[in-house]
Amino acid sequence: MTSTAAPKARIDLLGDVAELVLSGPPLNLFDGQMIADVAAAVSSIAATGARAVLVRAEGKVFCAGVDVAHFRGRDNASGAALMQSFLDIVHELEALPLPTLAVVHGLNLTIGFELVLGCDLLWAAEEASMGLVEATVGLTPGGGGTQRLVARAGVARAAEAVLTGQVYSATELQQWGVVNRVVPRADLLAEARAHAAALAAGPTLAAGWGKQILLAARDGGVAAADAMSSEVSGRVFETSDLEAGISSLLAHGPGKAVFTGA
Repeated sequence: MTSTAAPKARIDLLGDVAELVLSGPPLNLFDGQMIADVAAAVSSIAATGARAVLVRAEGKVFCAGVDVAHFRGRDNASGAALMQSFLDIVHELEALPLPTLAVVHGLNLTIGFELVLGCDLLWAAEEASMGLVEATVGLTPGGGGTQRLVARAGVARAAEAVLTGQVYSATELQQWGVVNRVVPRADLLAEARAHAAALAAGPTLAAGWGKQILLAARDGGVAAADAMSSEVSGRVFETSDLEAGISSLLAHGPGKAVFTGA
């Protein structure tokens, strides 16, 4: 029988930006349907032709975490499979060769926090708060949040977050280097959409290859990034965008180029 349930995640296209929207209010809890819908939405982004991605949520909170009923009755193997399904979503989002920007307007916990840590840029409203609160119910974060917090904030701060299960304000997370920008909630989505549109108008091939170097540096250090940097960055010399950028710079000065992502 075909399900008639409304999807809990979707892709909206606004120009060249694909918006991944969590749409299971009021709490956007990750239950079986949400997990499947988010995974399907992320997998569909590449086929849209979008040149940037914005991740946002509807409802009072961004995400209140996982529906705890989804944890009951699992053994080691099924628990590991559940955590792997979360990590698979984060990996696929992170691997997109496009700029990705997450916009958190309110409370964001566990897998919701892990999801946005898989984005290149993270913006938050002044009243937003986030945390890996799994410790409060006896769980270990399994969707990649621990290691991505280490990469952004360092081992000491990540350890505090994981071991205590505390929730932190957007301002504190900005001070840690986790959040890129804190914006008044009334302005957050409009400013983020404008920024995502600007990213989409940029040289997206170069951005995608730049992301490969960033991830190599994060995961393997400077030596790993150096080992592949020249080959990856060399690819831009065969793009139309580079020629367009140089020609525009010489004719009109900086910041006037029109890029096509080719």
